[in-house]
Amino acid sequence: MKTCTVCGESFAPGVQQSPYEEAGEWLAAELWNDAGSLCSLCLENRAKLAMMYVIDR
Repeated sequence: MKTCTVCGESFAPGVQQSPYEEAGEWLAAELWNDAGSLCSLCLENRAKLAMMYVIDR
């Protein structure tokens, strides 16, 4: 079990359920360099927020 660096909840890494979690994991690896340290809820939220607010560079 790991602790999420955003919300502090415990989670089991590597178990992805939804497309939003996959997108959040990609963002964690490619943009923020914190892959493997966020829970599934935070990954989903990151993906949803990125779709709304992240602008191509």
